[in-house]
Amino acid sequence: MEKGSPHVIVAIDGPAGSGKSSTAREVARRTNSLYIDTGAMYRAVALFCVESGLDPRSDQLGSQLRDVVIRLDPSESGIVVYLNDIDVSEKIRDSRVSALSSEVSKNADVRDKMVLLQRQMAKKCVENGGSVVMEGRDIGTVVFPNAEFKFFLVADPKVRAKRRADQMREKGFRADEDKLYQEIVDRDRRDESRELSPLRKAEFAIEIDTTGLSFEEQVENIIHVINGNG
Repeated sequence: MEKGSPHVIVAIDGPAGSGKSSTAREVARRTNSLYIDTGAMYRAVALFCVESGLDPRSDQLGSQLRDVVIRLDPSESGIVVYLNDIDVSEKIRDSRVSALSSEVSKNADVRDKMVLLQRQMAKKCVENGGSVVMEGRDIGTVVFPNAEFKFFLVADPKVRAKRRADQMREKGFRADEDKLYQEIVDRDRRDESRELSPLRKAEFAIEIDTTGLSFEEQVENIIHVINGNG
């Protein structure tokens, strides 16, 4: 998908740590597309629960979110995540928030609100002649099942734990790889077994195992397909 190409939606799904966010961000940059990090939106809701002392499983959470504003603004590094006009881009990467975001995503009211926001953002972009690269866990199955391009990224859990640990250390945080590994395994189990929008490969999605791939290879594999060379 090169500049001047027809506007399209590219859906990139996969489990935590498979490389979705960084890959989607770079694919969007190289194709001059809008990048929508849906995982960051659920993390923002999880952070709201933590800071407000709310139970993510509560039936009241949907009503509590009625006046909550989540915004994603593009930046040179990807996106800036705002929760009620406060930059929470770093806070939402905390391991406690990460673990809670899986619980948050099980809440039907939360998912309805997030899916609506995601579709609105993409619709506005496409109507203005742009293209969208969106990543998450149910983009190709629920949010945009008719996306022009669908990908499903996977990777060995130990490799994913190391990647997450390296990211945390780069930002000055301490990281326990064994603990991160267990969190990833537990989260996979929760995401794959949940009743609402479980993590699964969408129909016609192209699976890419990133375990042994470099970042550049991950990005190039996707761009190769969407430019019509796959």
